[in-house]
Amino acid sequence: MESCDFLKGTHIDELFLDTTYMDPYYCFPSQPDVIQFAVDIALTAMMRNRRTLIVCGSYTIGKERIFVAIAQALHCTVGVAKDKLHILQCLEDDELMSLLTDDWQSSGIHVLPMGNLCHAKLRSHLDKFPGRFSALIAFKPTGWTYSNKTSNLHSVRPSVRGNISVYGIPYSEHSSFEELRCFVQFLRPRRIVPTVGAGSADKRQEMQHIFNSWLSH
Repeated sequence: MESCDFLKGTHIDELFLDTTYMDPYYCFPSQPDVIQFAVDIALTAMMRNRRTLIVCGSYTIGKERIFVAIAQALHCTVGVAKDKLHILQCLEDDELMSLLTDDWQSSGIHVLPMGNLCHAKLRSHLDKFPGRFSALIAFKPTGWTYSNKTSNLHSVRPSVRGNISVYGIPYSEHSSFEELRCFVQFLRPRRIVPTVGAGSADKRQEMQHIFNSWLSH
């Protein structure tokens, strides 16, 4: 962002800011670091067992960077449901579309709804492919998995039941607290309108104090 010439010296009167993680507690590792962490786990798993199914959780859209990076590292396609495929076509991303298929059997990575990344549902999913896969590793990429224990990615530990492992990794397409600070201090808007978690006057005032401290530097 800071390398975009057209933003340098631009005067912003009003900034509507995504304040999902407007709390200094949420200082995630960088997106590239989290993506590489997931790629490394997937590669290690495949070296140990070529019949490991990789699963990535997703919402209606989002998390594409993670499963694309894993697919490119493993040289495999990404299986998605038909309705998900139709939605992702709207992104008009040729690189992404070249990796996607609605053929679960032929793909080495499956993208499932985030709500399906529990052991019972993953067991049910794995059991649909008895001759194809013998183990499953799932990534649940969301900022809400962040804690002091996951600020260092190497301290992330999976939840394991039998041949299924689920990794909660602190990845979000919403900006972390530190990223918000950098963004605001770069643009230096005259007014900031928080868009998340600002339902009460007290909360808005608390955020405004933080915004003012950022802009005072």
